[in-house]
Amino acid sequence: MVWETLRAIGRRHEALKKKIHNTRIPLGPRGRAMMSLVYLTSPVIFGYYLMQYTNQYAENHSRKRIEAIRDESIQRQGRILNSIEEKRK
Repeated sequence: MVWETLRAIGRRHEALKKKIHNTRIPLGPRGRAMMSLVYLTSPVIFGYYLMQYTNQYAENHSRKRIEAIRDESIQRQGRILNSIEEKRK
């Protein structure tokens, strides 16, 4: 059942791709230049904002992890100091 649905979606997607790619709209020199600009700049702009988002996410995540490691380290140092003090007594 699931595979049949996926195959049907795939067939419709292929039909849509063929319909879109077979449709030709004549463009003048300015139109071609604009389309080239759109095709070249869209991935660059999208990629820039995607990288900004992922960098911010990574920074927030790493900051939380660094704080957790620091807290664990402080607790461990406290336990070590307590055990040293107990041995001296």
